[in-house]
Amino acid sequence: MRSYSYRRRHSRIAALLARASVVLLLGAYCAGCSSNKKTVEVVEANAYPANYKDQIANFLMTVLSDNADFHNAMVSTPVLKPVGQNQHYVACVLLNGHNQHKEKAVVYFAGNINQFVDATPDECGGADYQPFPELAKVAPR
Repeated sequence: MRSYSYRRRHSRIAALLARASVVLLLGAYCAGCSSNKKTVEVVEANAYPANYKDQIANFLMTVLSDNADFHNAMVSTPVLKPVGQNQHYVACVLLNGHNQHKEKAVVYFAGNINQFVDATPDECGGADYQPFPELAKVAPR
């Protein structure tokens, strides 16, 4: 038979191992609950660009170099159109500088300008253009 001291020492070791296991398990559990998890933000790809005229005017200020393009410009309201394999809001801009008509498509993603490209007939054919005085207001002087 084993002595009393042997069993006592053995039970202390078992208790220490049990406590260590509990501490490790709680640590692992709490690590899974930590605030380091990154949340995934869901973006509405086809959010309507509410202030599209201001967005386009501010954007064109950075890309146009000919002052004539700022005057007598026309813009259409954004309409959902197929772009590649997806639908996106597309606004069309007609620039009339130096008797040259340049038709551009402004493609939106999540309510913000994503692309500014030469317009195709599919994108801007039959666009309902309206005067774009907001662009003339931001023209360089």
